[in-house]
Amino acid sequence: MNRIVTRMLILAGLTTIITMTVGLVVYYGSVYYHLASVAAHMPPRARAELQYLIDTGQRGSDRYFQIYDRYGGDGPSIGDIGFIATIGLISTIVGGSASIVLARRISRPITAVARAAVQVSAGDRSVRVPRGETSGETGDLVDSFNRMAADIESYERERTVLTAGIAHELRTPLTILKGRLHGLTDGVIDPATGEADRLLRQVEHLSRLVDDLQTLAHADAGELSLDLRQLDLDSVLRTATGDLRASASERDVTLVETYRAERVLADPVRMTQVFTNLLTNAIKHAPAGTPVTIAMTRSDGFAIVSVLDEGDGFPPEDEARLFVPFWRAGANKRAGRPGSGVGLTLAAKLAEAHGGRIVARNRTDRSGASFSVWIPVAAG
Repeated sequence: MNRIVTRMLILAGLTTIITMTVGLVVYYGSVYYHLASVAAHMPPRARAELQYLIDTGQRGSDRYFQIYDRYGGDGPSIGDIGFIATIGLISTIVGGSASIVLARRISRPITAVARAAVQVSAGDRSVRVPRGETSGETGDLVDSFNRMAADIESYERERTVLTAGIAHELRTPLTILKGRLHGLTDGVIDPATGEADRLLRQVEHLSRLVDDLQTLAHADAGELSLDLRQLDLDSVLRTATGDLRASASERDVTLVETYRAERVLADPVRMTQVFTNLLTNAIKHAPAGTPVTIAMTRSDGFAIVSVLDEGDGFPPEDEARLFVPFWRAGANKRAGRPGSGVGLTLAAKLAEAHGGRIVARNRTDRSGASFSVWIPVAAG
């Protein structure tokens, strides 16, 4: 009943029924009006005889029609072209009016979507079309448009954050490089004081940032190249954990490993990058003297690697923005925590490229955050 084709068929049927009903009513109404008018203008004797014929059940007798033919003249006839045209005009007006009302109810949400689309194309990304009681294809159209508008608004917001983030991250090392190079050129800075090493570190920082952005771009375009092979996920975890154990010790954070062996089909370099980014994030947020736990379980054909810290966690309203490029929580900014805001985004994109995902939740057993990487286990 809610499909447009069904509604149009019902509309056509109603229009036909209304037109025929109005035509018949007008025709029979005009006939009875004519008969009543003739009876009212008959001589008393003829009217009395006519009433007698009606009372005695002789309404269709020859005498009955003789009296009407004598005093009534020509009444409305089904063969009268003018009469037929009048009936047709009245029927069309009534049926057409009903059709217009019903058609407008069908087309109203489509018109609303068209107007909203014009607003979106003009730059208003916040416009939405209220669904109300709309159902069927038009309801699906309204829902699809609203999802599209929300996606466009989200994309615009992410693009703005991405642009600002890139500018911010590039500005600091470029400013340092520019100032140091000017100092070397003017002879203010002595090259023999290890300045080349400092400049090289800034160049390496820029290089890593560019590599991460390139990886994000390839992942978004679905063009990320992966060297997929059967590997032991616990071995990849041990490598990533071992590489970060020294930096964790510097912050007085202990890395606790509690996982099982699982084989997956994955790119070892990319998976190491995923776990390195998540561990770096956890170490950055873990208070001194607390552990960061790395656990691995299995569920529904997925190996689930969870990285848990005992920090402050994140506000619920920030959950949807954790994986937006260059977005950094207000607490990170106030605490002056290092980071470009690309690590979590890159980890999420790489997990998705492997057919998995990353789920971020606040811990329920204590304070802290939990980031779980879901990777499909290898067949067989």
